[in-house]
Amino acid sequence: MPTTYTLKPHVDNPPVDISVAVSMSRPQKSKWMLVYELVGRIDSIIIPNESLFGNGRNLWEETCFEFFVRHPDGEYLEFNFSPTGKWSCFSFSSYRCGMTDLELRNDPKSVVKSHAEKYRFEVSLDLDGIGLKKYSEPELVIAIPIVLKMRDQRYCYYALDFADGQPDFHDMAGFRAI
Repeated sequence: MPTTYTLKPHVDNPPVDISVAVSMSRPQKSKWMLVYELVGRIDSIIIPNESLFGNGRNLWEETCFEFFVRHPDGEYLEFNFSPTGKWSCFSFSSYRCGMTDLELRNDPKSVVKSHAEKYRFEVSLDLDGIGLKKYSEPELVIAIPIVLKMRDQRYCYYALDFADGQPDFHDMAGFRAI
């Protein structure tokens, strides 16, 4: 059964008429299903639409859907997903330390469904085979932020929550137990 989270806009976001929700489920211990839904003025967002697939770089410089999963020992994974089909995955040993690129055995699969005022981005993620079995344990915490690049070249940031100051998706304020 999916759990749905409503994301909050960062206090410094420019004013936009967009609400964001993310549904998450784990059909199996190593498999995750994420569904990001944007509702409102979708035409104010730059959404890349080329059909590209595979590992990408600096995806957060454009509209990007993200997923973090953290183990209680402090190690965590960061995933970035572009609407183009590009993705990236990183492992961190602790808060912003020890970053390592990770290759996945199975590329994440994404599907876009869009119409006038609703944008839906679905991601199916399989962590099987990356040698990190601890990410199949039940006591994990997650973060599901997004970056929206607006047509006026400003950015909007959404997350479960934010610490004071600049948006920092790695900060524990944005994580929740699953």
